[in-house]
Amino acid sequence: MNRVRLTLTGLIAAALVASMGIAAQADPAAVEKAREELARIHQESSAIDQELIEASDRAQQAEAKLKTITADLQTQEAKVATLADEMGDVASHQMRNDSFSVTAQLLTSGDSDNFLSGLATYHSELDRSNAGVQQLQLDQAKLATLRQDAAATEAAVKKEVEAKAALAKEFEAKEAEAQRVYDRLSEEERQRLAAIEAEREAAAAAAQAAAEARAAATDTSRDRETTSSSSTETAAPAVDGNTSDRVQGAINAALAKVGSRYVWGTSGPNTFDCSGLTSYAYRQVGITLSRSSKAQYSGAGRKVSLSEIKPGDLVFYYSPVSHVALYIGGGKIVHAANPRSGVNVAGLHSMPITGVRRVVG
Repeated sequence: MNRVRLTLTGLIAAALVASMGIAAQADPAAVEKAREELARIHQESSAIDQELIEASDRAQQAEAKLKTITADLQTQEAKVATLADEMGDVASHQMRNDSFSVTAQLLTSGDSDNFLSGLATYHSELDRSNAGVQQLQLDQAKLATLRQDAAATEAAVKKEVEAKAALAKEFEAKEAEAQRVYDRLSEEERQRLAAIEAEREAAAAAAQAAAEARAAATDTSRDRETTSSSSTETAAPAVDGNTSDRVQGAINAALAKVGSRYVWGTSGPNTFDCSGLTSYAYRQVGITLSRSSKAQYSGAGRKVSLSEIKPGDLVFYYSPVSHVALYIGGGKIVHAANPRSGVNVAGLHSMPITGVRRVVG
């Protein structure tokens, strides 16, 4: 514990020394303004990214529905065409042999048996003809409904595709805005900005490490009390090795992607957005997560408090939730940050935390 504190103290001191060396050249007000602007832009671009994922999901669902409707429509069109041809043949036959001539032939047949047999056949064909007409009408009505559904679904697909395109432009505009903020800083101001972020992350990491140490000490004390007070009872079960293996496997999978590019709407294996990285990591150990950070926040695993956080937990940022990361321990997360930074390791408290969820355990 003392070693951790000394290391973190050293980091903070190094950052402070570095910041003192560039303080004369850096405008503190400009640096603080840039830091606030970049934080705002990141939150806004994260929200747009989630909207893009949701629009993409809706478009995929609409396209799948359109594909099914189109197949049903083609089947129904073929069915109606076949039935229409059959009814056309029946109508032609009836026109050549109208009901009066058929009845006259039967009445003048001179054979009562032939008359009754012919009459039964005639009525049977007439009934079949009427049934065919009714079926054709039903099939034509179904065909009209399918055409309406196809048109409506096609319009829905177009709407979602247009929404995706608009959101993509908005996302790109936010990233360009962030780049402009960064570009207007001098080199000294950029160094100062990095030093401030390092100070903040080091302080937050120290606080998080202390909190985890206190929590571990509490757990150890509780376990000892339980053991001493229940010596005649069955021992508490050991930690599930499979559970810890899966958590470590997910963490390793995410860390292996550090340096990968950030591309919205992707979930590996080479590019990721934030929820794409977390879903990819857990998919490598056989666990399926929802595709967006909002969906993961509402349904992945179970909710735990920040004080209970453990490696492998999902950390959600901003309100409403628009960013997710994987906690790797030591006050650090791995996440797909943005197009400028890609997949990287950052401080747990580098963004405003909304909640934590435990996927395994």
